[in-house]
Amino acid sequence: MRPLANQLTTLSDREALQLLQTLAQADIDYPQQTQVLTGVDEPILNPQQQAELARATLAAIAEQNPQQAATMRALLDNPVPQRFDGGTTVFTLAAVIWLLRTHIKIERNENGQWTVLIENKPPKNSPLDQLIEKIKAIFEQAS
Repeated sequence: MRPLANQLTTLSDREALQLLQTLAQADIDYPQQTQVLTGVDEPILNPQQQAELARATLAAIAEQNPQQAATMRALLDNPVPQRFDGGTTVFTLAAVIWLLRTHIKIERNENGQWTVLIENKPPKNSPLDQLIEKIKAIFEQAS
């Protein structure tokens, strides 16, 4: 069996987005919170950016949360066929924000500028650190 980190890097765009969606939807509070999250005016992401963000999020979660890593491994080893439309920009960012809610807070100030607040500073060059840099870049482009 390949290490989870290797499996995550070789996922297709569709598989990465589907796994991210599955993890977010498995959280009992996510469906009601998604209504709040999807009401946010978010930057436009192309499908490649969405997939890169999904892969980076999955890697950060796998490193930070052994229980989620075990869930990912089980889902990857025993895929369940699902209909999946590729997701949307709003869904991708909403899922990322929801799954990392204990680490990252993204807000828009009164001037319309996005701020990314890191609540638990990760080690340099860790998957979470790399994910934070991707998120900052997305929101900097939107400002």
